[in-house]
Amino acid sequence: MEFVDKAFARRLEATEEVPQVHHARLYQKLYPEVNAAAEEISGGHMVFAGVGSPIGRAVGLGLDGPVPLLISIVWSSSTAPVERLRRLMSVL
Repeated sequence: MEFVDKAFARRLEATEEVPQVHHARLYQKLYPEVNAAAEEISGGHMVFAGVGSPIGRAVGLGLDGPVPLLISIVWSSSTAPVERLRRLMSVL
């Protein structure tokens, strides 16, 4: 018997993911100079809501399919986080 199935894992991830996505999208509207971003990737999201913001991470990736290796390569580059995220989304 499985204690945690995929549906339960998805719900657990959503408790952290959904508020962060909403926060980043609100920042996109209210503070466009921050360059906030939230992009769906492989069943989860990569979120950025400004330098120094606690809202900025990958949540739930891989729940709906494999995560492209390119994510780790682009995310570890030396450019600003939002630019990394936009560059990544342009090639996926």
